[in-house]
Amino acid sequence: MTARPAYAPPPPAYSWSGFYLGGNVGYSWGTAKDDATETTTVTGVVTRSTTTSNSQDMNGVIGGVQAGYNYQFGTWVWGWETDFQGSGQKGGSTFNGVVGGPVAIPFTVTTDHKLEWFGTSRGRLGVLWGPNVLLYGTAGVAYGQVKDSATLNGSIAGGALAAAATTTFKDVKAGWTAGAGAEAALGGGWSAKLEYLYIDLGKTELTTAAAATAAGAAVAINANHSFRDTDNIVRLGLNYKWGGAGYGY
Repeated sequence: MTARPAYAPPPPAYSWSGFYLGGNVGYSWGTAKDDATETTTVTGVVTRSTTTSNSQDMNGVIGGVQAGYNYQFGTWVWGWETDFQGSGQKGGSTFNGVVGGPVAIPFTVTTDHKLEWFGTSRGRLGVLWGPNVLLYGTAGVAYGQVKDSATLNGSIAGGALAAAATTTFKDVKAGWTAGAGAEAALGGGWSAKLEYLYIDLGKTELTTAAAATAAGAAVAINANHSFRDTDNIVRLGLNYKWGGAGYGY
């Protein structure tokens, strides 16, 4: 008589519920858009202005840590995640123009943009594609330390007038973020994810003023900038989860 093979119960279903902590690394394709109005004022004569617009890439490697909590109900998973990123994003640009008037004054504006660090705090809602793969969307708030600077140079041909000035803005800006991702359970509480986020940190207002005297007339050149910093990031992450039934518990 042939003995029946011993019955092996199926492994427990993976649970996405619980707290998790992890790290990530990725790359960011950012843009700093500069809309500016340049104005020349000549004492006792007239004022003229012109507008310029310029977009500059602001790319770099990013890396950081994340923490969050998931709650699974059926094939749906709801959660909240917060992260903090170091950033090597930077870029710069130079553009030229002419402010008209009794005497046309050519000018050059050189800008420099940096996103030194940023973070997000987001809700996540996903659906299981099989027991071990989670597809999700995410949205929430974003913040980061933005550094923008602008150098204005104006001159009249022949050197009758030369004026230059630099203004720098550095502060923490807040905005919003949204994106999507996929996360796969690896076993033992570990999971890996691939994620895309779009980030908008809003506008920064900056004014650069240069002044000089030519032929007895005081001439002032003002450049009023409106910078808008946006970001597209792709990153790989690794998480470890505590709590809930699943592989390795």
